[in-house]
Amino acid sequence: MSAARTAATVFVAFLLSNLFAVVIHGFILAADYEPYRGTLLRDFAGGPGWQALLLPVAHLCFVSALVWIYSRMSLDGSLIVRGLKLGLIAWLVGQAPLWLIWYSEQPWPDSLIIKQLGLELLSSLAIGLTIAVVSQLPARQVVSRAVTV
Repeated sequence: MSAARTAATVFVAFLLSNLFAVVIHGFILAADYEPYRGTLLRDFAGGPGWQALLLPVAHLCFVSALVWIYSRMSLDGSLIVRGLKLGLIAWLVGQAPLWLIWYSEQPWPDSLIIKQLGLELLSSLAIGLTIAVVSQLPARQVVSRAVTV
């Protein structure tokens, strides 16, 4: 993949990742988060602190790594199938462990963690699909290797 195509893919996936984060956590789950503002969650009543700058940095790290991984891995199937596989991989190594760790350490309600995991799965699938579509990488042959001992 060319540098321009890589940059375009990262840019589009970055925008989508931030959009999903705002919609999911800023609107859909906002009422669920309200009892935890100022305790488990930062209270941005006085305006966002410098820590809010880390949110887009985290999204940039996430999508940059996904684009890098996608450009180097062999996935079989159509473009859509490859994108959905990437999204599932992203959710399994990124979002699912994050929310499950937080759930094990913090008193989140069961219903909230289920919403977080489900919505983040949809987000990851959409981001993976976007990366596959924008990058336009052709399908690679998955070659099984014989293991010799």
